[in-house]
Amino acid sequence: MSITINHNALAANSATNLNAQYGKLMQSTRRLSTGLRISSAADDAAGLAIRELQRTDIAALQQGIRNTNDAISLLQTADSALAIIDEKLLRMKELAEQAATGTYDSTQRLMIYSEFQAMGSEIDRIAHSCDFNGVHLLNGNLSGQHNGASLAASGRMKVHFGTGNDAAEDYYYIDIQDCSCASIFPPDERNIAHFSHIAIDWPGATIEDGKYHFSVTGQLANDWATGLDAYVIPSGLKNITITSSGYTGGAHKPHVNLFSEDGTQLTGYSPDNPSYRSSYWNNKTGPQIVQGEGFAANAVYDGSRIVTRAGQSVTYGGLTVTMVTGINETFTAQEIITIDEVQDSLVFLIGGHANGYCNKYDLSITCEVPMSNEVQYTSGIPPMNTQEDAQKALEKIDIAIASKDAIRAHLGALQNRFENTMSNLATQATNLQAAESRISDADVASEMTRFVRNQIITQSAIAMLAQANSMPRMALQLIS
Repeated sequence: MSITINHNALAANSATNLNAQYGKLMQSTRRLSTGLRISSAADDAAGLAIRELQRTDIAALQQGIRNTNDAISLLQTADSALAIIDEKLLRMKELAEQAATGTYDSTQRLMIYSEFQAMGSEIDRIAHSCDFNGVHLLNGNLSGQHNGASLAASGRMKVHFGTGNDAAEDYYYIDIQDCSCASIFPPDERNIAHFSHIAIDWPGATIEDGKYHFSVTGQLANDWATGLDAYVIPSGLKNITITSSGYTGGAHKPHVNLFSEDGTQLTGYSPDNPSYRSSYWNNKTGPQIVQGEGFAANAVYDGSRIVTRAGQSVTYGGLTVTMVTGINETFTAQEIITIDEVQDSLVFLIGGHANGYCNKYDLSITCEVPMSNEVQYTSGIPPMNTQEDAQKALEKIDIAIASKDAIRAHLGALQNRFENTMSNLATQATNLQAAESRISDADVASEMTRFVRNQIITQSAIAMLAQANSMPRMALQLIS
């Protein structure tokens, strides 16, 4: 190699080697200072991707452990409340046993029952007040189908602990049945409401969804003189809707003519003949049908005017009659009348005005079906008015205790399952952390060896660079 001044090949080579070794020294320093083998994607692109996925799963599993801990705390809260209910049922059994013996009279048994009821009321209070983080546990809210679509989830509680959303792997439910007296004490004939429907005389009427449904199609309204078909709305019916429609045309438009049972007209058109009666009143006495024009909405019936226009209503005999839509000048009009509640029976019929008859019409009626309630006891707490009642109460308390124990056993099994789940999650998270460590963490021993090696080579490269930089001085000696 020739000796030159402008170019120092030895120094250039030494500088290149120094830069390479210095980069390796920097990498070793970074790994030792951070403890990570992978600090950026450039260190190991595939390893970085795997590590980040593992880190998200580790974080999810650790949160799942916390979720499981919360669920265990919730179950312990419910179980503690059920333990108090245990004490109340034990006292109720003791009181029922006391009242079942014949050495007490009815007055003394009534005193015993006072405490018995207090115990039952306390069970209800606990069942409705026990909550965890605002979630009520024993009132039945945590039973039934889970629905998490709304802001506040309903039904059984979904506890999520896995990293995905698989029903077989990542979550299960807490289902706690109602623990109030009405639920754990079985009803008997005295606790069941006895209902009877208010009878109606509408041929073909049906009951669906708590409502009467009645319809007639293609009926022909007869002349006033011969008598029209009359339908009685018995007292007690509520939220009645009468619809008349489906006219085939003609000069006389049909209307719903509503009367009190004595013949006082409330809605419709008054016939030209004031003495008109349908066949329903042929053998009845009473005032003449009142004539008059319609009047403003929300008026009180004054004995002289009736509802004839849409939007009008009248208060009569404690009920409110409203004409929602009324007959207009077309022959295809629909007339709808609503009645809030019938306190005295009403009668209605379909008829026109002028000569009193109309063409065919369709009629439909819907209303609620009120029921007479004969409930003697509205709560699940059994009565103890007599010795026989107390003896039956003993059996019911045993059933209540069994119902409550079934709930506690279910909660205990759930708690054990959650504890096992939490142990498995902890093991899974630990193993996943170990796997992530093997990919991501630096081996300090081997990295320190590399560091020392790179440090020595770097120092050597610096020394050689110094020597190489001194080579051009040899050319000066030749010149001098």
